Amino acid sequence: MEALFRLLPGPQPAFTRFSITTVIVMAAFSLRFAMGESTGRYGFIHFILPVVASSLLFGRAAGFFAIGLSITLIGSILSWNANASANITAITVFLIVGTCLVFVAAGLRAALSEAHAAQKAADLLLQEMSHRVKNKFTMISSIIGLQARSANPEVRHALEDVAARVQVMMTVHNYLQLSRHDGLIDVSEYLPGLCNALKEALCGPRPITLTVNATKTYLPADKALATGLIVNELVTNAFKYAFEQERPGSIGVALHRIGEEMELSVTDNGCGYDGGAGVGLGSRLVTVFAAQLGGSATWSQLPSGGCKASIVFPDAHGAPQVQGAVSTDTSAHELRPT
Repeated sequence: MEALFRLLPGPQPAFTRFSITTVIVMAAFSLRFAMGESTGRYGFIHFILPVVASSLLFGRAAGFFAIGLSITLIGSILSWNANASANITAITVFLIVGTCLVFVAAGLRAALSEAHAAQKAADLLLQEMSHRVKNKFTMISSIIGLQARSANPEVRHALEDVAARVQVMMTVHNYLQLSRHDGLIDVSEYLPGLCNALKEALCGPRPITLTVNATKTYLPADKALATGLIVNELVTNAFKYAFEQERPGSIGVALHRIGEEMELSVTDNGCGYDGGAGVGLGSRLVTVFAAQLGGSATWSQLPSGGCKASIVFPDAHGAPQVQGAVSTDTSAHELRPT
């Protein structure tokens, strides 16, 4: 709709409208004159397009002007001595048909203008609603932060985790607002942005690197939210438990396709897997979010040490998939089941 409306010119001076209409009709008359009577004695078929185009571009007045000019030009080359009655009949029929076309084309122009105006109003309303939702998320996060300041350490840590989850939801909302893919979110852009935010919040001066490698894949908002919350839990958990005594380390976040399934994995080269997955709140949340994706979560010890959390879920979201991967290297940290 937007692209079609852009083809229509805005308000123009009367001289401009009628001058362009004259040029269009004269071009049709030149074609009629060059072809002679090969398309009929009158050749009114050549003037249908100028009438419709003028009405669509400039409105009814230009359309009726195109009809009048077309009749004048055709009348100037007709023989009126022997065929006056036939000429008048043909011109009358063209006048009736042309008038109908003018009203149809002008009505289409008006409909396009009204639809464009309605679309702009809807876009403004959507932007206003999105802005209010974003403000609500910010307010909730701020309230949680204020409450955490006055709480004991255990409660403060729990509230900070809740605030981080709210932040993930707000991030998904922001990406959805900017989405150019019919409400789908490109996770190859979303996951690196999320991990960068986690790095800034959790890593500090610690010598830990975070690598994100995500296949260019589009997910619906609910699936992208579940994916983001899983990454938030696993990466946050890794920052807290995988590396002891501030030793250096690395974390890797990856999302790629395996046949008809997608695998989301978070790995680290930290202290390894002790078999305690599923005990803590973070691990239980990961299991719940994996189920929302239609998949399951597993934890395992890596041969070289460290831990890997893997979430495998069906690639059946009805979203377009594009081959290729995006890698981002930041300084952050990795997984460890709580």
